[in-house]
Amino acid sequence: MHSATTTAQDRASGAPDKAGADMRMVRCRLLAAGEDLAVADTPLGILSCRPAASCLLRPEPGDWALVALPEGSKADAWVLAVLERGDSDAPAMLDLPSGAHLQAPHGALSLEASQGISLATPAEFSASAVRMSFAADKVSWLARSFSFLGQALEFVTRRFTETAEERDTQAKTWTQRLGDSFRHVEELDETQAGMVRTLARDTALLHGRVTYIQAEEFVKADGQEVHLG
Repeated sequence: MHSATTTAQDRASGAPDKAGADMRMVRCRLLAAGEDLAVADTPLGILSCRPAASCLLRPEPGDWALVALPEGSKADAWVLAVLERGDSDAPAMLDLPSGAHLQAPHGALSLEASQGISLATPAEFSASAVRMSFAADKVSWLARSFSFLGQALEFVTRRFTETAEERDTQAKTWTQRLGDSFRHVEELDETQAGMVRTLARDTALLHGRVTYIQAEEFVKADGQEVHLG
């Protein structure tokens, strides 16, 4: 019959309750390890062991692990935890086969890494927050398609450069306030509007090798002096 201590150990390790499956825990070196199986050098010989649910750190060959061994039965041996890495410089991997949820209901969650942080998924990556802040010396964004939906968008920068093969802008009202404005159009520059009004505080100049002014009804030129030719 199980003792209370053995039953608690079985539940913590994820091992199934089996009649007569008393366990003892020993420190063993792992000879081989994979995602769902490890091979340990134990006092009972070389045994195949299953990583327990409590063993989040994936075992690697050469690691020292805490192994639960069955006493006098054919029950499975379990790797409860990795005690010491065989290669201390090897990156650690957490095994969460069915997904995971990290929650800090009364505090903040912080991730820090001196060599960088990489996030990757073949599915959707989503983030939701009341407010987001990003600070970086340089940001590069590569996407086949980018869509922004919002009530307001504000850019404050010393220099803004835009390059596109085509650009389509639609707005009910478009207001620009510029110190100087220079446009270089290689081919056609056409404006279609219900009414066009241009105001110049000092001088307005229209120059071209050939210049046409055409109206369907009449043309009016008004000023203190009008020079033609």
